[in-house]
Amino acid sequence: MKKINLFLYFICIYNILFSHDVIGEQKFNLIQEQLYKQIISETRCMVCQNQNLAESEAPLAIDLKNKIKEMVEEGKSEKEIKNFLVERYSSYILYKPPFSHQNIILWLGPLIFLIILSYFLYRNIYLRK
Repeated sequence: MKKINLFLYFICIYNILFSHDVIGEQKFNLIQEQLYKQIISETRCMVCQNQNLAESEAPLAIDLKNKIKEMVEEGKSEKEIKNFLVERYSSYILYKPPFSHQNIILWLGPLIFLIILSYFLYRNIYLRK
């Protein structure tokens, strides 16, 4: 009888310890799951900043993942979800920020640098001859 009680005790403890995984699990269809995984892999953790949301376990990242889950379940599109995140955390939260007047130097900076570098190289090499 002691062995049965001990066995039941361990089963109860096991269920209590690992029940959070089952309770927090959301049922997505395949398209929603792909959308969710894509968004959390393309979104920066605002606490860690060198990790995406999929890799981060920071409390803010967990909250953001839960919010993204809710929005995906509600049927929101990728654009709507990303716009929500950008409104709240700025375009820095996205690994691929959109082209806008706020970050134009990010997109055009390398091109401007190459043009200036080419000009100086041309001036120093060809005009010295």
